[in-house]
Amino acid sequence: MFAQSKRTLAERTWRYTLIGLVCALLNYVIMLAVDAAGGHYLVGTVIAFVIVTPVAYLLHSRFTFAEAVSAKPFMRFVAGVASAYPVATGLMIIFCSGLHLSVAVATPVVTGLMFAWNFAAAHWSILSGFSLWSRQRGGLNVR
Repeated sequence: MFAQSKRTLAERTWRYTLIGLVCALLNYVIMLAVDAAGGHYLVGTVIAFVIVTPVAYLLHSRFTFAEAVSAKPFMRFVAGVASAYPVATGLMIIFCSGLHLSVAVATPVVTGLMFAWNFAAAHWSILSGFSLWSRQRGGLNVR
């Protein structure tokens, strides 16, 4: 059985989007910094993963979902992000090496493409499942 959220789906969605934008910006800055320093974009993806993942978990747990921070949901969150990592990396390879797009162009495109997967994975990891139901209000609440 999936856990129920303290927040409605609509509230979680705008909060997730806001934190997602913060994390995407942090990821983008890291990718550009590694690129400017002469590092390969694949090295940038690893550095960004290590830095952005715990930041994203903390912000999403508290702000998006109003849930306590703990080890088990964090490990699920890391697993969710890690499961998207090969897809995101593959897209970066296609865009940067295959289509010869710059890191500055490819990174936001890939981030946008990964949004839906990351949204579902965050719900699964922090709430132990994806639920449209609100704990406090009862019933389906997507207002």
